[in-house]
Amino acid sequence: MARRILMIFLAAALVLSLAACGGGKEVPGETRTVYTMDTVMTLTAYGESSAAALDAAEEMLLALDAKLDRHSPSSLVSALDRDGRAENAELAALTDAALHVGALSDGAFDPTVAPLLDAWDFTGDAPRVPTETELASLLACVGLENITVEGSTITLQNGAQLDLGGIAKGYAGDRVRTVLAERGIESAVIDLGGDVGLLGKKPDGSDWRIAVKDPAEPSRFLGVLTAADTFVVTSGIYERGFEENGVRYHHILDPKTGRPAESGLVSVTVVCTDGAWADALSTACFVLGEEKSLALRETLAAEKGNRIELIFVTDDGRVRYTDGLSGRFAPSEEGEYRYEVIA
Repeated sequence: MARRILMIFLAAALVLSLAACGGGKEVPGETRTVYTMDTVMTLTAYGESSAAALDAAEEMLLALDAKLDRHSPSSLVSALDRDGRAENAELAALTDAALHVGALSDGAFDPTVAPLLDAWDFTGDAPRVPTETELASLLACVGLENITVEGSTITLQNGAQLDLGGIAKGYAGDRVRTVLAERGIESAVIDLGGDVGLLGKKPDGSDWRIAVKDPAEPSRFLGVLTAADTFVVTSGIYERGFEENGVRYHHILDPKTGRPAESGLVSVTVVCTDGAWADALSTACFVLGEEKSLALRETLAAEKGNRIELIFVTDDGRVRYTDGLSGRFAPSEEGEYRYEVIA
């Protein structure tokens, strides 16, 4: 845990060092560090009202975590998982968004994987590989069909449990961006524990520069992305996992098998203007693999009217990125990856 937090701080420091300099002149800003949603979030806002805006953002984040943390007995999600039913407009809207991503990705993203995550216990003290019999029993409780959202009411059935961990941080980033903008902030960097949300451009009017982590060695970077007013979210095998009997198991589960996804990828980075979608899509695309992710990208372009951009790192040492990032993604000169643009 200590190494993970160190890596987060190092990544945040690089992002902010790149972000705060324009034309060689340091631009003043205020930074707030918040530990919430099981990670260290670093919020940096620029402007006269930055302190008050960050106060409001921190208060909102803590309240949101108290609502969505399924491991907290007092949370709304915990109550839903206990009772099978809850009524709350915000929770219903977020659950509906999770179901939408799930449907578009053919279940590659599924907010009912909670029983599987508990069985593997990736974040606990005793992670383990569940037996095939155990997985088969748990899979009976997993599936988008086990959740319904009607208005502000969420209902679970067939023993399903809701876990919004795959979308909550991105949604929190959306909320932070809104809170800051409502208080007059036009430039901000929202570091969600390695994933990054951007409000507007840098104070000098130029784009931000965001380092994309190398999944083989998170202290290094695949390259630097030039971007503004968007989210950059990565899912990869380096985040959480354990080794048993000489085999390494990562934490991104395929909801159809109950086991770590085997898609030929070691990480996926999603660039998208919507934080919740970027968060959920990074998981969905990792599970789907490259070909199906590109098909999903075209579906989203048709449905949402904008195209997400993707950076894939494959298990055979290639970095492949969509053509919308050409000229915006500068590959690192370190490492031995082969970089390719997807036309």
